[in-house]
Amino acid sequence: MNDRLMPVSILLCVLGAGCGSDQLPTVPAGGKVVIAGGEPVRLGTIEFESVEHGITASGRIQQDGSFTLGTYGSSDGAVPGEHRVIILQMVINDGRVDHTLDHGKPVDPRYANYGTSSLTATVSETGDTGLRIEVQAAK
Repeated sequence: MNDRLMPVSILLCVLGAGCGSDQLPTVPAGGKVVIAGGEPVRLGTIEFESVEHGITASGRIQQDGSFTLGTYGSSDGAVPGEHRVIILQMVINDGRVDHTLDHGKPVDPRYANYGTSSLTATVSETGDTGLRIEVQAAK
């Protein structure tokens, strides 16, 4: 290798290695969101906020109520520990759109805000893919 390029090569290797990742480790996390009584929530996004770290993980709620959480990617899980939970839904029913998909019952709007949602969940150190989040339907 050219002697003039050696210091540049070493510098690039050091810079490329960086100082490590600032990302917290995640574990698999997901489950099912249901209305009290067992009917699945069929629409929305669920978000977990770590009580300890303040970092959030979110996932899309599927038609069967299931969800998979992602923190840095779409399905890489959540950080272990206690979490506050919210559910976000946008349901527009103006009578002009002919829906072909059953959106199910909307959830009580209090679940859309960390200040009013009483939902919590614990993600274990090894992960949890069978979490069950039970909510009340909107009145």
